Amino acid sequence: MSRKRKPRFLYHGSSRRTDLLTPHQADDWRFGVGRNFGVYATSERDVALAFALGGVADETGTCQREMRKRERARVEMIFVRGHPNYGGKGYLYKLSSKGFRHVGGTQWVCDCAVKPVATLEINVDDYLHLCRSATPGERARFERGLRRSKKHGK
Repeated sequence: MSRKRKPRFLYHGSSRRTDLLTPHQADDWRFGVGRNFGVYATSERDVALAFALGGVADETGTCQREMRKRERARVEMIFVRGHPNYGGKGYLYKLSSKGFRHVGGTQWVCDCAVKPVATLEINVDDYLHLCRSATPGERARFERGLRRSKKHGK
């Protein structure tokens, strides 16, 4: 992994308000860097804002979403199943980068609890430009990838 310069501040988005972010086991079906135990943060504010939109399950009780962020491209939270928390609130946490390590792309992780430097409450509906529903083709590719990863024990 290449050495990435650590920014002064990082961001974390959530649909829940808290005074202390605690480590948890992340579950990323596609990328190993998303399987660390810790507090996740990103150097990209819009990526964190997309996570702050929350996720509401569909009629099957499932909410599956995938973040897409390519170099110099816009952020897209793609909802494969479910949808953002329309009409709800979300929270953008600004964090000191102290204690975080780079795990790939714009992702950083810290092994211990993190107290936010600042918290911004957002209206989900004001940030819907950061998400969209998956196309039928994307949904099919996602489902195939999910089945493949389960088959291989990932």
